[in-house]
Amino acid sequence: MTLRIVKQDGSLHFTGTLNRDTLMQYSPFTLLNDASGTLRFDLSGLSAIDTAGLAWVIKQLAVAQQKGVTVKLCNVPQQLLSLADVSAVRPLLPVMDEG
Repeated sequence: MTLRIVKQDGSLHFTGTLNRDTLMQYSPFTLLNDASGTLRFDLSGLSAIDTAGLAWVIKQLAVAQQKGVTVKLCNVPQQLLSLADVSAVRPLLPVMDEG
């Protein structure tokens, strides 16, 4: 299991698995340090996510907000949305309308 996050053209592109085992690769998470304006989290490359991954995403949303950065989630996997529904945190996720 691996996780890769690459910053490119105003987006962070996530690929691999976002879970408790892979999150430590990005702790502390520094890709928000020089962010400004609006930043997209493109989650299209995620193959799996668990509740730790969901909690991590929510934490990064809070950090971004403190820095004055607006984050939009795009290409959100159904697994993430289902976990957010079960955890009653879906309203916290700024999912970008793809349509």
